Amino acid sequence: METKMKLGSSDWNLWSLTRDYDKIFEILKLQNITNVELGIYQPSIELTADKREQILKTARKHDVTVTALLFSLTPDYWTDGAFSNVSSDFLHETTIFLAAAQAMQVQNANIWTGVDYFGCDESEVKMSIASLDTLGNTFDGIISIEYKAETIFATGAVLAGFLSSTKNLKVLIDTGHAFALEEDVVGLIEALNERGLLGAMHLGDALAGESDADLPCGRVHDFAPILHKLKEVAFGYSLNFDLYGAAMDENGPGAIAILAESKTYIDRLLAGMDS
Repeated sequence: METKMKLGSSDWNLWSLTRDYDKIFEILKLQNITNVELGIYQPSIELTADKREQILKTARKHDVTVTALLFSLTPDYWTDGAFSNVSSDFLHETTIFLAAAQAMQVQNANIWTGVDYFGCDESEVKMSIASLDTLGNTFDGIISIEYKAETIFATGAVLAGFLSSTKNLKVLIDTGHAFALEEDVVGLIEALNERGLLGAMHLGDALAGESDADLPCGRVHDFAPILHKLKEVAFGYSLNFDLYGAAMDENGPGAIAILAESKTYIDRLLAGMDS
């Protein structure tokens, strides 16, 4: 059985232009993008009932669907770690994050850490993962954790190892991060799918060792094999462009051009698969 891929964009691709949801959704719709992932830093502040209602109202206005939320753990908010610090508010904020996603009927709740670095306390990370897995029992959607070089979840294989005994957690593959690590993306998709660990995805390109490049899709690598594999495994989770690095580059062509280049490229590949 084939499942239609929910191709869309993250809102942070347009943050160099605006942080206003009304304007972001308008731009996305003009680019013929109707699915969006929202970057969240403080769920208890950014996802209150009133703010959730306003986000959904604005999305409906532009005929855009919020398909994913990303709880982004950055040093600005988590100076002493998150997964690696069980005494932090990470799990409390995650509880709010998941409840908000549930209330908004958003099926993909994604989490990325930029504060739990390689070499941090693995025992606390494992305790946090176990608690997060338990929280997943209250969420009807998919919880995916994103890996990236230099964090405790440095590669797809490493993160899969941490999640090997969980029931509700999956791996988020960012193709840009994977290319920077010189991973076999197609092989990784297949392996994670076989283990029931394949979750949401981000799309971007990169040269080896450049995990923050977030280049437009197709600049360096051929995405056709990746899309064919996703079609083969009936991938049905969120699949959003993450082009933050390139979009924020003051010397680049600009966020809209970066996004349009990626969408045109992926659309062309998808059209070829359907023909």
